[in-house]
Amino acid sequence: MKAAVFYAPGQVRLEEINIPDIGPDEVLVKVKAALTCGTDRKTYLRGHHLFNPPFVFGHEFAGDIVKVGSKVKKFTPGMRVVAANSAPCNSCFYCKNGEHSLCDSLFIQLSGAFAEYIKIPGIIVS
Repeated sequence: MKAAVFYAPGQVRLEEINIPDIGPDEVLVKVKAALTCGTDRKTYLRGHHLFNPPFVFGHEFAGDIVKVGSKVKKFTPGMRVVAANSAPCNSCFYCKNGEHSLCDSLFIQLSGAFAEYIKIPGIIVS
């Protein structure tokens, strides 16, 4: 598949890479639309401390599910979806008190929307 791969500030290359394999709690989405947000722009200009190059750029998208892992029950191939690009742990002090935005272990490393397919991690699927 084709993907925009970030290597360093100002260095993004269109490359041919493998379609991601998914695990039992993950979903594979065929990207139909992706957009550039402020975080993408800032990352392009100066990098981002949470992402280690090289990585497939982008995290805001919409698409169609093409494959689901064996443990995924809420989603099926053919569904049109968007995915949150972060997920709380649901087990820290803040999550247990309904303050998910303050999560100690907030997962915010979803990337890969500037490609033909994106793998959605289990923590976001659930």
